[in-house]
Amino acid sequence: MLQYETMKALSKSDLEIYASYLSENLEGRHLSSPLLYTEKAIFFRLSGKGGSRFSLILDEECPRVYIGDETFAATSVSSHFFDQLKKELVNPYIEKVETFGDDRILKFSLLTINSVFKEEPRNLYVELFPHHPNLVVTDAENKIILCYKPGHIDDERALLKSMVYEAPKKNAFPAKPSCFDPKAFEEECYEAEKTLAEKRKKDRFEYLFKALRNRKKLLERKLVSLEKDIVEANSHLDDGRFGDAIYMSMGEIAPKASSFVYEGEEIKLDPSRSASENANAYYKRAKKAKMTLKQVDISKEKASKELEEISSSLSQLEHADESGLEMMAKELDIAIINQSKKKSVHEWRGLSEASLPYYVEYEGTKILYGKTSKQNDCLTFLFETAKDHLWFHVMGNSGSHVIIKKDDPSEEEINMAASIALLNSKQEEGEVMMAYRKDVRKGSVPGQAVVKTFKPLRLNRIDSKAKDLLKSAKKYTF
Repeated sequence: MLQYETMKALSKSDLEIYASYLSENLEGRHLSSPLLYTEKAIFFRLSGKGGSRFSLILDEECPRVYIGDETFAATSVSSHFFDQLKKELVNPYIEKVETFGDDRILKFSLLTINSVFKEEPRNLYVELFPHHPNLVVTDAENKIILCYKPGHIDDERALLKSMVYEAPKKNAFPAKPSCFDPKAFEEECYEAEKTLAEKRKKDRFEYLFKALRNRKKLLERKLVSLEKDIVEANSHLDDGRFGDAIYMSMGEIAPKASSFVYEGEEIKLDPSRSASENANAYYKRAKKAKMTLKQVDISKEKASKELEEISSSLSQLEHADESGLEMMAKELDIAIINQSKKKSVHEWRGLSEASLPYYVEYEGTKILYGKTSKQNDCLTFLFETAKDHLWFHVMGNSGSHVIIKKDDPSEEEINMAASIALLNSKQEEGEVMMAYRKDVRKGSVPGQAVVKTFKPLRLNRIDSKAKDLLKSAKKYTF
């Protein structure tokens, strides 16, 4: 996975080339439907052709802007700055894109709609300085209306509301030739979105991961404590015979004695108690030890089972697709920890070992499938399988969701996946639908799938190896 630090921040000469490219592809288009993807990532929908998304990433290491191929089907997070930005930039029309000043600043000259539905000019400045990125909105007189990182009155360049925006002063450096490729840069930006998606998932669901990790630690400590209880109980399991020894030696034990010897073994006593009270204390400890062992076995089994489910849940959630996680949270009871109960997990009825699908390995390729509606849902809509992986399901019948975890599978692998879909529906021949995972949507009931487009496959005979392969099926692990 590409990390931000592997991307090189744009130089001034790079930006001049890229500004010309952006000018050709953005001028005359509208920005709409703003989405705050993460705290530092803003996406806009673009009107017209040639790319459907405009992205502003105010990352400290590599701030960047770029045109994306597709929009994001995601819920916007919120911030005060973003709320103000939406009010100031209502469906803005891009008149001009150019560099500004002597440093890495892009200027977008916009026309937007004000509160009385009249066009009003706005300037959007994007400062692409590593470690100090910024976003500034100004009016027609270039006075600051909104600033992502406002400054202080004592700053050399005060970025405060109503002050005129000015570019920072920069020392003159000799210009270096640039071989910047806008398309290659955008490809890097698309790759970096994988890391961005992980950051967003962590930000949105960190409370859940934290609560489950805390619960896991608590259960691990509980199991250690139960083991200690077992050792302690076993040490008192035979205490009843000490009680018997006391009664057998009642006349021989001296008053207020701290111990006595019975058949060569020293038996300790509480001097403040009578001989019969000491005997009864040993009987009680033996009885308590037996009850403790019985109760500990029950508690240990319960804690071990919950720990296994929590551990499996954490693994599955860490590999879950963020959009799928959001969609399925309610149905799978993943979000039982709401915003008022962030700190602890008292009950977990979400994912477990039973949620994991099965897989077989055919000539080195993994073919995944579900046996239950929950496994089918998790496989298709929750886990992070690629959108372009092939998905299979038997036509006109209930059955397994099947996915080949490989790009461009062979005809033999496709035939094997279709055979598995038929076999899991107890069919020896029939039709199977084949679609890309991205074209499959969740239905209204558990396990149901709505397929946008698919290709029907007719198998008059299942692959002869499929039955043997299913016998070697294992639970999928990440």
